[in-house]
Amino acid sequence: MASSAPAVIAAVSGIGSAMLPIAPVMLPFAPTIFPVASLIAIPSLAVGWWTQKSKRGKAEKEVNETKEKAPTADAAEALRRAEEERLATERRWLEGVRPECRPSEEDIVRMKAEYLYNPNFLHLAVVGSSGAGKSSFINAVRGLSNNDPTGARTGIVEMTNEVTRYPDPRPNSRIVWYDVPGAGTLNVPDWQYFNDLGLYIFDCIIVLVDNRVLDSDLAILHACEQFRNVEAFIVRSKSDQHINNMAHDKMGPGFDLADTDDETRAQFQQMKSEERTRFIKETRENVQMNLDKKNLSPKKVHIVCKDALLATLRNARSSKAIDEAELLSDVGECVLRRLQSGC
Repeated sequence: MASSAPAVIAAVSGIGSAMLPIAPVMLPFAPTIFPVASLIAIPSLAVGWWTQKSKRGKAEKEVNETKEKAPTADAAEALRRAEEERLATERRWLEGVRPECRPSEEDIVRMKAEYLYNPNFLHLAVVGSSGAGKSSFINAVRGLSNNDPTGARTGIVEMTNEVTRYPDPRPNSRIVWYDVPGAGTLNVPDWQYFNDLGLYIFDCIIVLVDNRVLDSDLAILHACEQFRNVEAFIVRSKSDQHINNMAHDKMGPGFDLADTDDETRAQFQQMKSEERTRFIKETRENVQMNLDKKNLSPKKVHIVCKDALLATLRNARSSKAIDEAELLSDVGECVLRRLQSGC
């Protein structure tokens, strides 16, 4: 599987001409499918607030009408119910709880137009918390380094303020990647994330998990289960950094690999091997425990790092590799299956 994985995801392009001809009229952006990514504006995050405000306004209007037409007792009861609803709504919003709602057909059409969705392509969104490494991941799966001028911007702070579209650069590829702003930021609160950003229109969502599984990660996975058209993957990012940090901690305070003898370096490598095994085991257990707590379906977590992803795509070996080949194979099979079925 490892040797064929890059071919699976890259050669989705191979399905191309014979099975799914692309009509330029259906894809107005086809002539510029591989240049620098275009930016997609996020829908207004004030929509939910205005919706609630509208409901409160309607309730108050009904109260005023009741005062004019009904006995005083009825008006008082209507006013009490309206006030209770107002307080309950404000409490839910302050607690970060947002009632689930299904998008309308108009919402779906609007968001597909917003993200340049085309049924001849597979649209994959990479989501997760701020700083989880979404941009680096997208660069790696596109076969690019972080300093490539056509790559996603990376940094120690949240670099993505808009949903950004990145066509896959491989010739004839039918994959389009989307870098989505981090969930749980001030700009995109958890309870607005899935619906307001229109994530329900994507064919596949990759939930990138960093140090721990957050409520926002689980909320996205829960939402994905409500939409049969959306396939979700869990990816644990930056595995090499975490394993290296664990090994350093075991070596004790003040340890510096650059300032050690051969024996100490060998000891560090042994410690790193042991911590790698522990990291993989604990990561899988932790993800499954969090899924169980929210009554979510069991799901495999793919443990990866960007360097090993790049190496796997180039059919090279990497000592950092864990689940990179399997992830590329699983995503590639998902893409292949959906393109063949026309879904």
